[in-house]
Amino acid sequence: MIANRPPIRFAAPKSRTSAWPYSPVLELPGGNLRNHECGRILTAQAFVLAVGLSPHHFMAVARAPGTGPVQQVLEQCVGFLAAHAATVIRVALRCPLDWFANNLGDLDWKKCLVFFTRTFLATDPTDPHWIPPMIVPVAPLGVIASVGFDHWRRVNEVLEGVTAADSDLLTQFGSSLAAMARRWEIFLARMVILSQRAGEYDAGDGELVALCDRLLFSIMSRFEPRYELLPVTTQRLL
Repeated sequence: MIANRPPIRFAAPKSRTSAWPYSPVLELPGGNLRNHECGRILTAQAFVLAVGLSPHHFMAVARAPGTGPVQQVLEQCVGFLAAHAATVIRVALRCPLDWFANNLGDLDWKKCLVFFTRTFLATDPTDPHWIPPMIVPVAPLGVIASVGFDHWRRVNEVLEGVTAADSDLLTQFGSSLAAMARRWEIFLARMVILSQRAGEYDAGDGELVALCDRLLFSIMSRFEPRYELLPVTTQRLL
């Protein structure tokens, strides 16, 4: 039984009005941003730029998928949402509109939401995309744990958003979430051992690792309760 270190639970966001003005098109300085289903899907040209999990949680593509002014529209869209207190998570994907259109041309919001969320949960938290392949990152354990905490905080925000959108959809992400958690646990255990062997493991590093462990435990116990932490992670939590 894990004692003395209660799981981290973020405070529920205060009630706010929707960030999206209920208009089919928002005229931005860089171009037009089209709104589908009252801001649940935001598009430009022939691509989805962002999907709304809730009025306060959005996932947006990391880079503009089209040509011309789409990049400006994307960044202005993200800035608009952030200015209205919405959490925006960037996802590395390219998302054409016709992937989610039915025979009538209407977009399937939930199908788009599931696609964005699965893509996000498929990312490897131990392999930063900005580091070239075959290069082993060297960083202090405290930095690794801090980056991991930020990553799992984003995971928590995405899953909170999915819960707000439709809690039944959570059943579609259990295996992806479990795979991500296992990769992270193995990686962090290895980094802790290497740090200890090098004589670089101190109390400050231990606290940062513990903070990350508690957040991971909180997320998994809530969103994938069947998941079993590795013994080494459980030992650190005790």
